[in-house]
Parts: sequence; structure tokens; C-alpha cells
Amino acid sequence: MIIDIHAHIRRNPDDQAAEEAALLADMERNGIGRRVVSALDGWGIEEGNVYISDLVSRHPDVLVGCAVVNPKEPGAAEAAERALSLPGMGMLELNSLEHGYYPDFCPGVEDVLAVAERHGVPVKVFTGIGSRSMPQQWMGHVRQHPATPFVFLHMGCFDYGYGCIDLASEVDNLYLETSNQYEMQILRKAVNSAPPERLVFGSMWPERLTRCSLDEFETVGVTDEFRTLTFEKNGARLLKIADAAIAAAKEG
Repeated sequence: MIIDIHAHIRRNPDDQAAEEAALLADMERNGIGRRVVSALDGWGIEEGNVYISDLVSRHPDVLVGCAVVNPKEPGAAEAAERALSLPGMGMLELNSLEHGYYPDFCPGVEDVLAVAERHGVPVKVFTGIGSRSMPQQWMGHVRQHPATPFVFLHMGCFDYGYGCIDLASEVDNLYLETSNQYEMQILRKAVNSAPPERLVFGSMWPERLTRCSLDEFETVGVTDEFRTLTFEKNGARLLKIADAAIAAAKEG
């Protein structure tokens, strides 16, 4: 069962049902058994979180909700508490590029992370592209919260990919997510030197094609063990999906 740690859903005031149908059809077409989904494009933050909770509550066997919070805003900790208390929320997403803050100088980040730690959810953070999303800017927070799994989205993209992979070997609670990383040398380094138990697959659907996100590994050559860990077991561990649930999903 392929587990997709990182996907979004767009806001479509004219036909939101069509967006939902497209998301689910993409999962079926590409063999995605479980997908973590958040609302960014076109959504207000709280509006998007409430919608995601409703969406995943209607599809609990295949979707997991990811709350979005802007730690730069006043009352960010309270917003995180409200979002993570919604049904179906299994992750928290912070995007310093989208929301315009420096991760290592934004005081609200630690307040929000304290809420995430209390709820016991993994934290996804955007890394790559520009001066507000360097992987190194998040490392102080990663070390400050050793019990919280952090997922560095896109493993630093093209700008910071090489160094981002090295960081995963420094701490045990750092995972690297694969979407939007098309630099072949960075992918080869991830496959050959990143801790194998801490690479997780993401599609970045619908901004990227799920099939391309899967097939990119064929260009660097991976083993069946790598596929099992990266596409299934590592994500299942993050989401606390039991082996029995995975087996049942495969049989279904």
C-alpha cells in the first residue's frame, strides 16, 4: 500500500465535489492507499482546516487530515489547538515561504510546536526555494522537540537538497519527503546515503503529477526494500497505521 504523505486540494467554489472526485480517482489510478491532504491554494487557514476535517471524516479509510497554521499570526497557538482538535487531523503543516516568516526568528513557531507535541502529531515544514525556508533554519526546533517527528518537505528542493540529506543523519526525529525533488544527483544521494527508515513518499498532488513523483525513482534505480520502506512502512510508522490495517487495505 503506497502512503502519500503530502498532497493538497484546491478550493473550487463552482464544483468542490469535482476536486474531491479527482483526488480520490488519482489515488485509485496510482495505487495510493492512504493520502495526507491539506488545504492551501485558495483557502483561508481556518476555513481550509474545517473543510479538510470534513473531507477526511467522509473518507477515513483512505485520507488523513493535515492542519495548516501560520505561526506569524496573533493567537497562533490557539489556532493550532483548534485545528488539531478537529476530527481526522493527523499532521500539522507549517509553510514559511507561503506565510512569509523566518523559521528561526518567528517566536510563534515554538508556541505552535508545543501544541503539536501535546497532540502527538508529526510536523511537516516546507524546505527549499529562497531565504525563508532553508532546512537549517528548522534544525533548532527539531532538536528542541526530539519526541516530535519532523518532515522536511521536498528534501530542500533544488536549492538545499544536498545539505538537507546530511541533516537527516544528525537527529533521529527528522524525515525527508520526496515530492518536487527532480534533481537526479540529489535523489541519488538520498537513495544511497539518507537513513533508509526516514525517507517518505509524497506526491504534491495536484501541483505535481502523482505518476511522475512515483516514477522518478526509476531513473536512479532502487531496490524492492527501498520501495517498501519509502512508499509504505516509513509513512505507516509516522501515521501510526498498524500492520493489520495495511494488510487489510491490500486485501481490499
